[in-house]
Amino acid sequence: MRSVLSDLGLALSPEKTRITTYGKGYSFLGFRLSRRSRRMRDKSLRKFKEKVRELTRRSHNCEAQVLVKLNRVIRGTAQYFAPRWFTGREIFHKLDSWIRMRLRCMKFKRLNYEDNRKLRVKYYERLGLLSLESFCIGRSKTQ
Repeated sequence: MRSVLSDLGLALSPEKTRITTYGKGYSFLGFRLSRRSRRMRDKSLRKFKEKVRELTRRSHNCEAQVLVKLNRVIRGTAQYFAPRWFTGREIFHKLDSWIRMRLRCMKFKRLNYEDNRKLRVKYYERLGLLSLESFCIGRSKTQ
């Protein structure tokens, strides 16, 4: 491989290159790929959460403009990380719940679990908030 790449004027990075098997798993382009699953890498998950935290600060008002920006982040992440072979639907479900919690905190300026009763999922659907889980294609909720 080194000789082929050197002919092209490229070089392998020793820190980033290793020999592994599909069964052991490896990280590649933001995914954690293995024999059993194909999910978002932890670092990709942290970066997504940082972007959402930046947009959903309690000191800001929950306006339509915020939802538009948030939908852009959600759509971009979902379209990249939810190909047909993705197996992390439960991660998307948890992230959707987490995003709604962040929006409740913005609206009520506090974190209170009683607010869950006040604002249900359909409330956010009416506002136009996208769901990460809705981008998971080819799988029913029972699987």
